[in-house]
Amino acid sequence: MSLSSNDGDVIEYLVAHGAYVEAARVCVERGDLARAVQLYERVWRFADALPLAERLGDPALAVRLALDANLPARALEIAATIGADAPEALRAVGEAFAYRGRPFESARVFERALEWARAADLYRRAGAPLDEARAREAAGQLREAGLLYERLIAQGAETEVAAARLALGRLLARLGRPEEAARLLQAAARHAAARTAALRALCAPLLALGLRGAAVEVLARLRRDTPSLPASPDQFVALEEAELAATSRAPRGADGARRFRIGKLLGAGATGRVYLADDTLLGQPVALKLLTVGAAASGPERQAYLRYAREAEAAGRLRHPNIVALHDTDPALGLFVFELMPGGTLAERVDAEGPLSVAHARRLALDLLAALGAAHERGIVHRDVKPPNVFYDAAGNAKLGDFGAAHLADFGQTQTGGFFGTVAYMAPEQITGGAIGVAADLYALGVTLFQALTGRPPFLGPDLVAQHLGEAPPTASSLRPELSRAHDDVLARALAKAPQDRFGSAAEMTAAIAAWPTEAAASVVAAAPAPVVPLEDAAIADDVRELGVTARGRLLTRRDPRTARLVLVEQRTLPVDDAALADVRRRAAAGGPHVQRVLRVSDDRREIWYEALDGAPLSFDAATTAERAQLEPARAALPDLALTHFARTEGGPVWLLAPVPD
Repeated sequence: MSLSSNDGDVIEYLVAHGAYVEAARVCVERGDLARAVQLYERVWRFADALPLAERLGDPALAVRLALDANLPARALEIAATIGADAPEALRAVGEAFAYRGRPFESARVFERALEWARAADLYRRAGAPLDEARAREAAGQLREAGLLYERLIAQGAETEVAAARLALGRLLARLGRPEEAARLLQAAARHAAARTAALRALCAPLLALGLRGAAVEVLARLRRDTPSLPASPDQFVALEEAELAATSRAPRGADGARRFRIGKLLGAGATGRVYLADDTLLGQPVALKLLTVGAAASGPERQAYLRYAREAEAAGRLRHPNIVALHDTDPALGLFVFELMPGGTLAERVDAEGPLSVAHARRLALDLLAALGAAHERGIVHRDVKPPNVFYDAAGNAKLGDFGAAHLADFGQTQTGGFFGTVAYMAPEQITGGAIGVAADLYALGVTLFQALTGRPPFLGPDLVAQHLGEAPPTASSLRPELSRAHDDVLARALAKAPQDRFGSAAEMTAAIAAWPTEAAASVVAAAPAPVVPLEDAAIADDVRELGVTARGRLLTRRDPRTARLVLVEQRTLPVDDAALADVRRRAAAGGPHVQRVLRVSDDRREIWYEALDGAPLSFDAATTAERAQLEPARAALPDLALTHFARTEGGPVWLLAPVPD
């Protein structure tokens, strides 16, 4: 109904004399609800204006009026009536809550509108970090979400800590980091409020780590409360993933379009391409490998692809200083996120600069043997050791990469096609299809070192297969006279045709290469290893300094002859037993920017080498608030390790894994 001119005159007359309520009632009688709302607002009669806004079908206006009338519960009721199919209305209501100083309620509304980034900002204003982290994760801001979860774990209340561990564990599990996920989920399961959810999420990481027995036990505990759950952990994990896919509105962490900003192409081959990428989760540049074969294959190709994925992941879990780190993976997408190695490859270095110096080659050999030794102990055979798979980081350290890639090199091809580019480094048993083990990797390393020392592989073809199977390689010193007899002897044994005639292990080959001279000299001949300096005399050597006695032995610093760096050495009175060795390996895997690194264990198990730190050992009680904020996330992620002392370094505080002298 419209107002007549006389009606309009009446309303204006009433307004002119300050009778706003009477004017508003006339507007209502005449159907001008919008004008009535305006008039009621002028005299703060918000409760009277509220039903009119609802009759107008303006939920944002109704919410604002309810809040102005101090009726927050009514405002929430109005917001709840808006469906997810009306995102514009939800956004308007969300802004109404925000404008009236209610960021938490506003964030909830924007969340329903799937406006995750806006919701996250509002949760931050509301002081709700757990909700903010959840919204950032849903918005694809994975690094920011992870940092918030870590901060809550370090500083939050008990219930927040449990929820943050659960959320971060789930996130890391989806990102292909099962070891870290399992630790967090196990810690979350200790809290009653998060126990069931954490145990449900724990099964998948345990299966990914090969801990099937543990996954079965976890599922058995869940089935005691919910007997209808599947009895098989594989079926249970598949069910959980299906439910997550059906209900979650958050993007997968491995979604390359959201997480990675792709840069230039670093390299390409028959199996895939490698790109320089900015990883927004890790906050650093990475090498992003996208496979072009295998992920959707079947039969032998599928098996080859799965073996590659398993070995790449297993090698990545080693966290060895001489193995290119695998940060994340999504095998289903054929996506692998590797540590960026800006120094190029050994192949590129030899092509550009010629043979390595003997000192460089010695260090390279010992570093690669350390990597292979660690892999072999875990039952991993590289299968494709060659100069293109040896990478240098920005500091010039050599690392072995592309574990398992040989599985992909030749499936679906003829022998000649599959061997192209790789046969120059293959052991005879690998060429003939025999059993491949540790000896094959040491043969390939021998070929690689021959090329590093001389600038060319031992066999040049054209019939490389026949040469590897039946022809003796030349001596390295015949191609480079300044090389010693020690070089020739080691390479000859590494390149023996029969596997049993080669070195029996990486440790055995390491002992032989340790006798290589560090300076080139044509007159150098093989010599007996230098005598071991007794402990009583070692303490007075220039590069050895005694630090003190521990419960199990003593501590000293020593110069590592391979890298010329100072290391901290724990010399034990008794050898490390198997249980203690497993603990040392767990500690080695835990090393990071705020956790001291374990570098190696001697063959006789009497020495453990640690990263040497500049600062003196300090009790955690001495840590500042800022230092605690940096140290607590590392301790929370390593609940099974007793971390009590730290050192102050230029890069920040670092937990000490080495014992503190008495």
